[in-house]
Order: sequence, then C-alpha cells, then structure tokens
Amino acid sequence: MDKEKKIILILLAALVIGMFIEVSLTQKVSWELKGVSSDIKDLETSIKGVDTSVKNVDSLVKIMKTNLEESARESFKRDMQENGRRMLSLDYAGKFSRWDAAKKEVDELDKNLQDSADHNSDLEQSIQTFRSTYVPKLRDAVDKKDIKNFELVWNETYNSCIACHKGASAPSTAFDVLREISSEVDQLSG
Repeated sequence: MDKEKKIILILLAALVIGMFIEVSLTQKVSWELKGVSSDIKDLETSIKGVDTSVKNVDSLVKIMKTNLEESARESFKRDMQENGRRMLSLDYAGKFSRWDAAKKEVDELDKNLQDSADHNSDLEQSIQTFRSTYVPKLRDAVDKKDIKNFELVWNETYNSCIACHKGASAPSTAFDVLREISSEVDQLSG
C-alpha cells in the first residue's frame, strides 16, 4: 500500500473515531444536561415547598401574635376590673376603720396595677406613674389609721383613676363602674 492510501486510511479512521467520540460526548452531555435539568426541576419544586412552608409559618406567626394581643387585652381588662374592685374594697375598709383589710387591699391593688402595666405596653408608663404616686400615699394613709386623711387620699386616688381613664379614652363602662363604686361607698358610709 502506498503512502497516500495509508494517510487517507488513517485520516478516514481518525474521522470515524472523531465522529464516534463526538456522538459519544454529545450523548453524554445530553444525558448530563437531562440530569441537571431534572435536578433543577427538583430544586425548583423544593424551593416552592420551602416558600409555601415559610408562608404557612408567617401566617401562623400572625395568628399567634393576634391571639397573644387579644389575650393581653382581655387580661388587661380583667386587671382593670380587679383594680376597680380593689379600690371599692379599700374604700369600704378605710371608711369602716378595718385597717388590716385596707393594708391588704393596698398591697393587692399594687400587685394588680403591676399586672395591668405588664399587659398594656401603651399605658405602662401611666400606670407605673400612678402606682409610684398613689400607692405610697394610700399605704401612708392606712398606716396613720385616720379616716379623714384616708378619705382625702382615697378621693385623690379615685379622681386620678377617672382622669387616667378619660386620658386613655377608656370605654364609658369603666367610668360607670368607677362612679358606681363611689356612690355605693358613700351610701354605706352615710
């Protein structure tokens, strides 16, 4: 075989081998692209699932936050009603010289005012100012065991309650309860 034919045969063999390699590489790349494409689709599906989970968690957090806020509002309402009851009991105790009971009512009022402040961050400062101003005055009046002094301090405290409720735009029922407390005690003490 002459040299030219050998070169042509070698070139032809190289061409066939090259085409075979190209077809193999193309198929391999195609399979790899299909695999990558499948992985990308799986990843997109997973991301959608994570996105849905995040949205569900956000929704649950909003619901929990709303429930906690509602619970705090209800607790605050109960605390304020209890404060009114404590004020009434304190007035009864003072007007009838039941100083041990009055001391207990001042202590309970103080604790309950703290609870009220804890349940309403918007009014916390006002409630704390009220506590630091009036609870010591009430304690002092109870310790002195002087009905006239006690009535002055209690009335000052009561009027501050009314002013605070007006300033905080409290519902009218809160004022009604406070007025009712005052009138009941006045009627009993004659």
